[in-house]
Amino acid sequence: MTTTATSGSTLDPVQETGRLHEAWARRSATIDDPLADLLRHLHAEVPYYRGGRAGRLAGLPVVDRALHRARGDEFRAVGTTPAYTITSSGSTGEPLAVGLDEAAWYAVNYHFFSQIVELAGVPTETFHPGAVAVAFVSNKPSRRAFVRPLPGLRHGLYARVQLDAPADRLAALFDRLRPPVLYGKPTYLLDLRQALLRAGVDRPTWTPRLLLTSGEPLHRDDRARLTGYFGAPLVDALASTEGGLIAATRPDEPEYDVFGDNVRLEVRTDGGPVAATGEGELLVTNLVYRDTVFARYRTGDRAVLAPGRVDGAQRLARLWGREPREVRFRTGTVPADTLTDRLGLLPGLADFQVRTAPSGAVLRWTPDDVPADPEPALREVMAELLPGEDVRYERCARITPPGGKKRRFV
Repeated sequence: MTTTATSGSTLDPVQETGRLHEAWARRSATIDDPLADLLRHLHAEVPYYRGGRAGRLAGLPVVDRALHRARGDEFRAVGTTPAYTITSSGSTGEPLAVGLDEAAWYAVNYHFFSQIVELAGVPTETFHPGAVAVAFVSNKPSRRAFVRPLPGLRHGLYARVQLDAPADRLAALFDRLRPPVLYGKPTYLLDLRQALLRAGVDRPTWTPRLLLTSGEPLHRDDRARLTGYFGAPLVDALASTEGGLIAATRPDEPEYDVFGDNVRLEVRTDGGPVAATGEGELLVTNLVYRDTVFARYRTGDRAVLAPGRVDGAQRLARLWGREPREVRFRTGTVPADTLTDRLGLLPGLADFQVRTAPSGAVLRWTPDDVPADPEPALREVMAELLPGEDVRYERCARITPPGGKKRRFV
């Protein structure tokens, strides 16, 4: 997600963060039941829901992005002027702008890390006032670096680092920063790995306490590259502009714990009905936002929703997101996981993408910084999986453009 401030605040970052933290703390202290409070708010203050009876979530209609875009004002609380705006990336269509008050802005941009660190079991003593706690790595063009304090991590610093410097300078910078949490889209962290390898850093001079990925699918081969190179456990988070922080894995585990203070999830099953558990498209109800609201909102992400580790909790037993479970070729169908497992870690391969079309399949690939040529092995595996398929192979400098969102199967 991209973030755009519209507050016009003249406070310095420390003062502004302190004010935001106070707003979030006040709201958190006054709400005992986030879902019940949201339902009361919807029916009292939000035009689309006004006049309905507060009570059960299941009584609300299912909504989607098209409806929010067409009737956006009806999903905003009456009489509010958002302090901030966040804007979706637009990777699945036209971007969607969402207004947030100060408490919600703090939850999305600051409390996010406190929740991740707690789930991951990283001791708070890991972080120190004035030292970098979280380094957010980005290759998105035209973005500026920033530094913000994180009150929930003992006032350690949240720093954005752009990957636009020469490789040797990046290596020196991270050797100096040594962030306990290294954060970014998988593609961004893989780009950092490549830059460090180009600088001659076969193994980083420090080991993060945690790798944190979010913002695009994390495939098993990419997880192995990252954990193997940085020598740190990895947490993958599901977050979005509309839902905020929805769920995350525990370190190096495949299932996702849902953050029940932030959201309630339901699943729209293949048969059509909405259910509390099962396989299908996730619906999210955001319990944090009050200016622009999202209740029973279609995410487009496919998953298996199941009961959590404790009573009342939820988990995602499997998350595909928008990636397919199977890839259909002209001559057959192959599970997406099979393609990733058989191709993803071939020697000399950094990344691959499969594009299917009636005219034939294209397998695009990028080389890793090792001398091996992976194309003969790619051809051998594809001939074994799909003997009659005519596949064209394309070597690329990179597959996902800077700032883009990775799609492995197109």
